[in-house]
Amino acid sequence: MKIRQIIAVALLFAAGGAQGQLPQDINVDLPEMYKEIDEAIGNSPQYIADYRAKLRKVEGDLGQATNDEQRLMLLMQLSDMYESFIADSALNYTIRSMKTAKALGLEDAAADAQAHIAYLCAFLGSQTEALTILHPIDKSKLTKEGMVTYYRAYMLIFSNLSDNSRTQAKREEFRQQYILYMDSLLSSLSPESELYFRYREPMLVEEGKLDEALKMNNKRLNQAEADSHDDAIIAYNRFTIYQKKGDMEMAKYWLCRSALADVRNAVMDQTSLMTLAELLNSEGDTERANRYIAFTWECNRRYSPNMRSWQIAPLLSAIEGNYERLYAKKDFILSVWSVAVTLLLIALAIYLAYVIKKCKSLKKAQAGLKSSNEQLEQTNHKLEWTHKKVMTNNTELIALNKKLEEEIEALKKKCGG
Repeated sequence: MKIRQIIAVALLFAAGGAQGQLPQDINVDLPEMYKEIDEAIGNSPQYIADYRAKLRKVEGDLGQATNDEQRLMLLMQLSDMYESFIADSALNYTIRSMKTAKALGLEDAAADAQAHIAYLCAFLGSQTEALTILHPIDKSKLTKEGMVTYYRAYMLIFSNLSDNSRTQAKREEFRQQYILYMDSLLSSLSPESELYFRYREPMLVEEGKLDEALKMNNKRLNQAEADSHDDAIIAYNRFTIYQKKGDMEMAKYWLCRSALADVRNAVMDQTSLMTLAELLNSEGDTERANRYIAFTWECNRRYSPNMRSWQIAPLLSAIEGNYERLYAKKDFILSVWSVAVTLLLIALAIYLAYVIKKCKSLKKAQAGLKSSNEQLEQTNHKLEWTHKKVMTNNTELIALNKKLEEEIEALKKKCGG
């Protein structure tokens, strides 16, 4: 695992909140998670508008501040609020914080702000500028929090330098510097602090101590507010643990949960969603991957035009290429189906014309049959009348014959007598 993978989660830093729940018997329903992410992306304009309203409120308070002490507090608050929203604004407010602290003669606050400026410069990719800002800092002037920022800035600088080195020797040299400042950072933190867990947990994953990392993650998850940005960070850490375990269903669940929390919290540095898009693209879910990477790209443009562009651009290009091929294939299939449907309609039209012709012939034959039946019925009536007439005549003939026989018999008797 590269140094960047260890430090990636820490770059998502934000304050935690109320106590949450440990993951017990989670029902992993990835289609439902994807549906929730799609809905959250659809509602993203409202989430962003709500967060901007919070920023405008604090900026309004800053404009009405009556003294430098109040202004310094509000400037520091705005710096923290903008850090996950617009990087350049966070840097601007941190610079103003340093100037205000110097004007007030607060050497510790000014030194802390200078270390934070260096960290933000490194985060935005300006390693040389970050080093230039860090070198003059008098570490004795730093507060405990400022010292943590100071070490984190150096870690980020050497992480970036190591990842971007062209030679193995330089890569290893910068990696050793990174480890040196990591050790310094961890030694300055309480072993039970969230920031200690945040940096130590990825190291445990790299070392293969997955059960220990999961146990540490449970502690963090139990203390985080559900669906918060802090929850997103911890969920991303949990994704890396399950990914290392080879349990990709659980890994994707926690990656989805991280991405969902980031979208709902109007976080513009969409690391989790970018990772999810890459994973889905590798699995062939091109349409969903294309939607997610497009949203990530738009968020990155709002956050910082140059930030992560070198990471997102190749992935965006690859996903869009797969997306175009997918739709070209679908267009071909649609064309084949269109031809098939057209031929089927022609066949149906011919069959319908044949049926209509047959129906007309049948109707004509039925009319002829009806006429024949009527004629036959009339003939039957005539035959029946004739039959009755014959029967009547026959009856009369029998009676006449009987009468004739009686008369002949009577005549015989007379003659004989």
